[in-house]
Amino acid sequence: MNLRNSHWAVYFLCWLLGIVGCGALIGAISFPLLGPLFGSTKSFFEHSCVGARHLGFIALVWAPGIALIACVMRARRNRSPQ
Repeated sequence: MNLRNSHWAVYFLCWLLGIVGCGALIGAISFPLLGPLFGSTKSFFEHSCVGARHLGFIALVWAPGIALIACVMRARRNRSPQ
């Protein structure tokens, strides 16, 4: 695998991990804030763990497609004359 191919793999992986990380972070912040509004009696830590797990998984479902589209858009932008 040469440097040019690994570059796209690294770019794809960065997008993937960034999206999943943002989803988990949003879940860890939003679940403890919104859980008590709906009558949940779990602790702050339990809400954070559940939120990170749930929204991290949802982001993991969408992240590969978004990362692939971002890589294709970047390749097209680099190949097409402006």
